[in-house]
Parts: sequence; C-alpha cells; structure tokens
Amino acid sequence: MAEQDEERFARPDGHRYDEPESDESRVSKEWTYAALGLVVVVLLVLIATGKVPIFPT
Repeated sequence: MAEQDEERFARPDGHRYDEPESDESRVSKEWTYAALGLVVVVLLVLIATGKVPIFPT
C-alpha cells in the first residue's frame, strides 16, 4: 500500500512532487531579493559617483 502512495507522487521525469511554498516563505524571499537589489543599486551609485574606486590611481 505504501508503494502505491509513493508512485502516486512520482512524475514521469523521475522527480517527486514538490508542494507549493507557503505564503510566508514566498513573502520572505521577496523581501530578501528586494534588500539585495537595493544593496546592488547603492553600490552601483557609489561606483558611478567615484566614492568607491574600482581602479585605484
């Protein structure tokens, strides 16, 4: 009986079914990506204004 349950979740490509992520997990990822994007934008602005030199002179 347990084997039938296992086969029910198997996909043709051999991977098992992954349950959808929770709303809390999705929102957490969104905030993380937004914070990472903000850090990248700030770093690019600092490089463009010359505050952070890429090639020291």
